Amino acid sequence: MSVADSRSYRRSAAPAVQLLVVALSACSPAEQASAPAPEPAIPHPELAELDPPLARELEARRAGLDALLADQEAGIAEKAQALGELGRLYQAHRLLEPALACYREAHRLDPESFAWAYYLGVLAAGAGDIETARPAFRHALDLRADDTPTLVRLADLELEHGRVDEAEVLYLRAAVVDDSAAVAYGMGRVAEERGEYAEAIAQFQRALTLQPRASVIHYNLGQAYRELGEFDRAEEALARSGPSRVAMADPLMHELTTLAIGALPHLDRGHAAAREGRLADAEAAYRQAVAADATNVRAHESLATLLARRGDPEGAIEHFGVAVRLAPENAHTHSDLGVLLAELGRNARALEHLGRAVELDPGNAEARLGLGAVLAQTGSFEEAVVELQAALRQIPEGGRTPRLHFGLAEALVRTGRLEEALPHYTRVRELDPTQSLAWLREATVLMGLGRFADARATLDTRLRVDATDGRAAHSLARLLAGAPDPALRDGPRAMTITGALLQADAAAPNAETAAMALAEVGRFEEAGSIQRTLVEEARRQGRTGEERRLTRNLERYERGEACCARVADAFPPY
Repeated sequence: MSVADSRSYRRSAAPAVQLLVVALSACSPAEQASAPAPEPAIPHPELAELDPPLARELEARRAGLDALLADQEAGIAEKAQALGELGRLYQAHRLLEPALACYREAHRLDPESFAWAYYLGVLAAGAGDIETARPAFRHALDLRADDTPTLVRLADLELEHGRVDEAEVLYLRAAVVDDSAAVAYGMGRVAEERGEYAEAIAQFQRALTLQPRASVIHYNLGQAYRELGEFDRAEEALARSGPSRVAMADPLMHELTTLAIGALPHLDRGHAAAREGRLADAEAAYRQAVAADATNVRAHESLATLLARRGDPEGAIEHFGVAVRLAPENAHTHSDLGVLLAELGRNARALEHLGRAVELDPGNAEARLGLGAVLAQTGSFEEAVVELQAALRQIPEGGRTPRLHFGLAEALVRTGRLEEALPHYTRVRELDPTQSLAWLREATVLMGLGRFADARATLDTRLRVDATDGRAAHSLARLLAGAPDPALRDGPRAMTITGALLQADAAAPNAETAAMALAEVGRFEEAGSIQRTLVEEARRQGRTGEERRLTRNLERYERGEACCARVADAFPPY
């Protein structure tokens, strides 16, 4: 067990471990000598918060144990076995205090049982009770001298408490029978404690070779590199560190996973696997949770969320749907299902669930954001603005995303509220300068407001940030060739930009912009030739509105006039 393992157990168990109360006998001294030892008091866990199937099973097992302990005819070995088995069931469900009490008494009654000594050591170590854990592990080693999990867990315990020499001896004993990552990791930490950093690095690298996904090793590796002054390597290793601990083959602890009753233990395993990126293991655990208790809402929600993450939206929708039926008043589940449906374009059902989520919890900003987005997609722009503005009020400044600001800006534009939309586009590009469309929309709104100089400045800034942004370059070329303010025009630069655009793509929008640029530099005949082709193509395809717009500029070129007598002509055709 690693230091991290030990600390995890210590956090999950209560510090007080003296849980067995032995009643004082009221007999005389003579009677005490011949009377049987009193039965232990095993603490009853609180069952009210547990899954119902688990609570029923534990209640029945506890009643059976109480009856057995009270039976004067029952043998000591039988009682020890029952205590130990109930302890395993408690531990499997993270009821660690009663589990520890059961193991302690089972070990006392049957000291020849390796299992009860081992489990007692594991839980006592996790609870920080070194005085119980150390002798329990050593007793287990007396029974099985070459048991690797016991050797490693005891070595981890000794190392954590500064007994480096004792830890090294135990790791070396383990290495004889098991060439594992856990042993190499332990040896590396021993070397690190002694300042032997080169040896520590070798051991950590070996551990990573044996178990590449144990990202916690990178942290130790990085610290060792740092001590040697190899700062680049240290930085690289530390950047790769993470929460995934070193796994160890441990048959007795693995057996506990087979004892799980109800959904909770499977959910715990699934959450841990998901955090560590082991998505297949997480899915398996969540499916076990659903199988163990098909009425558990959290199990269906967790499985649905993971399936969506793994690219199985239909499976996710199925389990979100079950969760909604089981808990129809759960706003969070309605919201998650609605967001997923919206991503798949199933807007009618998305509106149903997102609307219900907002009804149940008006403060659910994520649901309001999703609802606003779907309303905008379905053309209900005024309603979309209401929902998105509500979401904006509910989310603190630091938590607002580019998606929220962009969605609100788009809805405001569609309701004609350009002045209100403008700061939201600006905020999007401030939060994420790579959001090309936000820059373009900001420039377009500025043109719509007649602020062509500001639009040009915005597009110039965008191209300084990313000179490869073709859409921004196209928009700038149109503005330079056709801005209503002649002072903002720059025909030669527009020609340069459109030349590059046409080389990359000779599509109609680029050709139209090229015609605008040619007219601006006085090459009206060439501009007219291109424009006639565009008019004929629009007529052939039946795009009447497009034909009229193109014809209007063609007539200008034929009169020897540059483009753009109207604001609309400066807008790129996206």
